[in-house]
Amino acid sequence: MGVLGQRWWFAGALIFLAGLAQAETAPVRMVLMTTAKHTPELRVVDRSVVANRPGYQAELVSDAAKRCGAEVEYQIAPWQRALLLVKNGDADGAFSSSYDEERAAYAVYPMADGKPDFTRALKGYSYSLYVHRDGGPTWDGNVITAANRTVAVERGSSAIPRITELDLSPVENADNATMLRMVAGKRVGAAAIITSFADAILAEAPDLAATVVKREPPIESKFGYVMLSKPFYARHKGVAECFWTMIRDIRATPQYVELVRSYLAEGP
Repeated sequence: MGVLGQRWWFAGALIFLAGLAQAETAPVRMVLMTTAKHTPELRVVDRSVVANRPGYQAELVSDAAKRCGAEVEYQIAPWQRALLLVKNGDADGAFSSSYDEERAAYAVYPMADGKPDFTRALKGYSYSLYVHRDGGPTWDGNVITAANRTVAVERGSSAIPRITELDLSPVENADNATMLRMVAGKRVGAAAIITSFADAILAEAPDLAATVVKREPPIESKFGYVMLSKPFYARHKGVAECFWTMIRDIRATPQYVELVRSYLAEGP
């Protein structure tokens, strides 16, 4: 081989090796499903997570993924459809998902000693009952007294077993604001909604807040995780475990506490 040929071979080898290095360091794509909302946690406009100041939960998820060599693509769908997309392998995960055995049959959660590792949860949250100010069910933390025992709840919600356990009748709906309007119109006895979501809606809707009130205490407290599909976990176990652990570590920092505080100060 002549000198010119050697140079071309050497240059080609460098390009090939550079291509391999780029392929090895390319971020892992994570398609994560979530639901449409507009709160300090997650700001969604026109079925897209906003690019600038997307919410502290979105910043946490994206930052944790980036630190573990992954890149998040958010997709918005009603919760029941979001779960179905994960189950069918058409999405890599969904949040914020509480743990139950039905979901664990097709998805993976951060685990420790055979149980969900709540230290690596995305957040803790609760479900509360919202009733008409003029009457509505009473709730003392143990017993519900109600003439109308129908309760609006998000379709596919993990709170449905708790509602039936309390001898209430769930009426499923896809939209939290609609459920609060159902309460205001006395079409149901109450609505069971994630507390932070319902409170944010009422803060932005004085007409609803004048009619609908929250019963204390919450009917159920849970932890919400980023659950990942079993195929994604099998392909990228190291990334997945790093991702969940990084969520825990970032949440524990003063910088994250300040980030959350800044969003809460801005409101939705």
